[in-house]
Amino acid sequence: MLGFCGTFDCVIDDKSRLSIPSRIRPGDQDSSRKKGIPAGETMVLTQGLDGCLSLYPEEEWAKIQNRLETLSFTRKDFRYFNRRLHQHTSLVRIDKSGRIHIPDILRQLAGINKNVLVIGANQTIEIWDPDRHQAYLDNFDRTIEEVAERLFHNDSDQ
Repeated sequence: MLGFCGTFDCVIDDKSRLSIPSRIRPGDQDSSRKKGIPAGETMVLTQGLDGCLSLYPEEEWAKIQNRLETLSFTRKDFRYFNRRLHQHTSLVRIDKSGRIHIPDILRQLAGINKNVLVIGANQTIEIWDPDRHQAYLDNFDRTIEEVAERLFHNDSDQ
């Protein structure tokens, strides 16, 4: 199944609404390819990692919840992560015009004002302040080739 992909320059309106780019919103789904997010669908918007916001389809959010349920609440790192992940999480509905409302607290956490980058990141959609995204890329200490080698390295090839 094809996930979300592409980068889009977008604007948040005066009512804190973001129009999801048409290439990744309202559409049908078939067995071989995800064509978009249907209007009226509820999605999960939360503080993402690395300074962005993450917008998840419900089925992808359920996978995260299922994984969290396997971790022990007695672990300090789990409690911290669980609290931070959920404390500002919001259910958002795609309206007929393909828009979602972004709560002010999430905008503040991500440093988002009017202009944003919307990035399809396979299972999720990321929403970035453009300057914060560029700083993230500039400060990453490896090239895409180095990261690919580390992620896809097969020990049996040695």
